[in-house]
Amino acid sequence: MRSAECGFRSKKLPATIIVLSLCAAIAFAGQDQHIAQKLAGLESTRGTFSFVVLGDNRSDEETYRSLVMMAMERKPSFVVNTGDQIATPGDQDQWAAFWELSKPVMVPYFLTVGNHDVNSVESETVYKDQVDLPGNELYYSFRAGRALFIVLNSHLTGEQQKITGDQFAWLQSHLEQAGKGPVFVFLHHPLYPVKGTGRHYGNSLDRYPEDRDRLHALLKKHGVTAVFAGHEHLYLRRTVDRVSHIITGGGGAPLYADDRSGGFHHYVLVTVGPKKITVEVVDSNGNVRDRYAL
Repeated sequence: MRSAECGFRSKKLPATIIVLSLCAAIAFAGQDQHIAQKLAGLESTRGTFSFVVLGDNRSDEETYRSLVMMAMERKPSFVVNTGDQIATPGDQDQWAAFWELSKPVMVPYFLTVGNHDVNSVESETVYKDQVDLPGNELYYSFRAGRALFIVLNSHLTGEQQKITGDQFAWLQSHLEQAGKGPVFVFLHHPLYPVKGTGRHYGNSLDRYPEDRDRLHALLKKHGVTAVFAGHEHLYLRRTVDRVSHIITGGGGAPLYADDRSGGFHHYVLVTVGPKKITVEVVDSNGNVRDRYAL
């Protein structure tokens, strides 16, 4: 998470450039230490732990605030957002509002790049200034106990929804070194949106079938436990070749389906135990709408 003391929230002084430059230098120095401490704490996790996944929270602040507060009552070790934290790429005021709404999250908060977060070099710079994440901050990995968590950037320049090039090679290397623990992958665009359910069938990773199938083959080969995505503003799960695909895009954005088809605001709680991994999908009224084991 970015530093709350510095960054783009300060607009009172006229010497804006000087203030922001100095503040950025301080924030980056602190972030390096901060993220290292967070990662070390998670890696040393022993026994059962849980984490929360939600995404596409843009537009409806009250729903997002309510979901975050409810999720924190479950005492997760960390939270992962599947992307579209804001509505307008590069909008610093919206980022400030997002962090304000996210104050109840007192555990590490890992973000995924969505198409509403970054769409240009300029908005990518703003994104990197706002976050405190490992690696290059756009795609990265971390561990919690024996489990490996991989966050990918599926929204490339030019509206290309794919995992390719250096990022694919990086992913392949990390999966090869994953070990025997569970592996969870996060990205914004789903591999398998359902035709007629949401609005992004043909406009997710399925837009480039060959690249999607190559990615799926890699995930299958290495026995990835689950893939979490957003983009579709709903909840949906399916299994493809024993890999669970979970779309969780109900964090506050306008819903794309009716309630029976997964069109409800929600968060996902995953509990990782020594021998069992369970998933609960909880709606904005606190009702468990789905429960299953991975």
